[in-house]
Amino acid sequence: MVVTRDADGTPCSRYGDPRWDLSAQSPDGVSGASLGFFELDPTLSVSEASRGLGLVIREQHKALTWLHMDAGRIRALATVRTSNRALGHWSTKAHALGLSLFDLLTDPRLVAEHLGDLNQVYARTTSPLIQTLWRNKAVLGIEAHLRLAELKATIARDRVGRGGNELQTPVIPSRIYCAMLGKWIAGLDIIEAELGILLDAYRQSMTASRDAPADGSRGQRSFYRAKALEVFVERMKDLGHELAPHVSFDRFIAGRLNAHQSQLMHVVMAFTGMRMGEAKILPLRNAVDFINDGGRQVHLVNGYTHKLNKGVKKPTSWVTSPEGARAIRLAQQIAGSILQEVSGGDPATDTKALLFPSTKNPYKAKSPRTLYNHQFRLVERDQILVTQEDIDELDRLELERAWDRAGIVVGKPWPLAFHQLRRSLSVYAHRSGMVSLPALKAQLQHITDEMRRYYSDGYSKAVNLVFDPEHFSHEWNAAKAESSYFGYVMGMLFSDESLLGRGAELMGQTVTSRTPQETLKLFSDGKLAYKETVLGGCVATGECKTAPLEPIPFDCLESNCINIVVHAKRLERIIGSQESVVASLQSTEEGSAEHRLEVNHLKVLLRARQKLKEKTA
Repeated sequence: MVVTRDADGTPCSRYGDPRWDLSAQSPDGVSGASLGFFELDPTLSVSEASRGLGLVIREQHKALTWLHMDAGRIRALATVRTSNRALGHWSTKAHALGLSLFDLLTDPRLVAEHLGDLNQVYARTTSPLIQTLWRNKAVLGIEAHLRLAELKATIARDRVGRGGNELQTPVIPSRIYCAMLGKWIAGLDIIEAELGILLDAYRQSMTASRDAPADGSRGQRSFYRAKALEVFVERMKDLGHELAPHVSFDRFIAGRLNAHQSQLMHVVMAFTGMRMGEAKILPLRNAVDFINDGGRQVHLVNGYTHKLNKGVKKPTSWVTSPEGARAIRLAQQIAGSILQEVSGGDPATDTKALLFPSTKNPYKAKSPRTLYNHQFRLVERDQILVTQEDIDELDRLELERAWDRAGIVVGKPWPLAFHQLRRSLSVYAHRSGMVSLPALKAQLQHITDEMRRYYSDGYSKAVNLVFDPEHFSHEWNAAKAESSYFGYVMGMLFSDESLLGRGAELMGQTVTSRTPQETLKLFSDGKLAYKETVLGGCVATGECKTAPLEPIPFDCLESNCINIVVHAKRLERIIGSQESVVASLQSTEEGSAEHRLEVNHLKVLLRARQKLKEKTA
């Protein structure tokens, strides 16, 4: 059975293979990616029974991974790999306990006992894996002893015990954020100053390798290269090559280019808010456009996103600052040289070359190892140390967070992560008062307000960094009406779910006989509005009269609000989650105030479901 194919549809891996090749699912379609499965070390001396159990666990690991991948909804490559690694941890535990993987994952007591040994990511991934196991229980022959409600309650308790915000990316404190951006912007001058000689040396090195006598000995070829590069080797001393005599000339050049590409990628991400996966696949050709808007020059970055399109790339763009545009132009010089020297391509016409490619392949994105290694070196170079004032600022934004567990310690460098740039831009841009939330949602390529709130959470307590009336963030507000309109299009018009509620009826009646252009004008004039909610959406054009403390609008459900839009599937999922919460509290805190409150919330949800279904029947 074929489990993976390449971009042309040719089988890459079959079910029986020891590893499955998922390279075609990587963002650039070239970078290596594979799945491995539980396996005992063949050098270990173990009993036949133990080795036989290991084979059973391996087959169960493989089966559950395949069923999880083949569940119908396309999962991102990173999600698939994380789920597979989590199963690898559970497989190791199962073998140590002398149990099969399925026996371990269907026992609530054992899951509760060993869940705490997993990190937060793998612990959270366990829930959908058990759900997949339950969904296929009949096929796998475990129907009789899989207690799903108990297992979900166990995982819910573990999540509560860990704290709900441990996975949330921290905002970079204002002092560190400003110092970091300042160093990176100043670094653009350094990159620009040395890029000419560095790229000349890179091109000469490639030419010397090509022109060296093909029929000569290894020594003769090395001598030819040494003579051809003599001048450039001397020039590289000014860039630090003499401080690394054990590093070859080619490795020094590649390392220096990688370091510059890393800093330029950080600048582009910092001044756009794009995800790392989006930055990795930015195209070399037409990466940045300049548009005149009322006499002002607006910089647009052109690229692709696949986060919200079932893993399929779709064109998109981001507004950026002059610094972001400058970083892209410098990156284009590097990528253009790599393209010309490695494959002989033309940067002006090649549509597949990447803006931040590997130094050996203009069409291949940099490996995670290269990206993270150079990010670590960037942190070590800048030496922006955490102070107690920074910790105090973080505490004002997010209370009761164990910052030392995230590596944030007074006196040590700030532990930079790519995703921090995205959230920090969101928080400080919104805090400036210049950027509306719909505009922010459009810039960050978010469909849901729920995710937009995650990134901008804490903005009201954040330091205001922006006072410049010419700041590029003003441009973001132009997307307000379009953001609301496209939220409506994706949330209602193109939804394949059943839509319930008076708001869905009202919107349907309003736009049925209108063209998309007429509908967009109604949004622009403020006569129509749409924003996503946990349940579905809200079509209120003014401020909501109800401001519930809970993320689920229970008051709106109970009153059958005229503006409410409910996605039937979302309501079912929320009811299932609420039932799990109630079951968990009933087993541990029955009769408590919290238990009674959650029971009442469940009743509201069940009554609303009945009302909404009766209305549409």
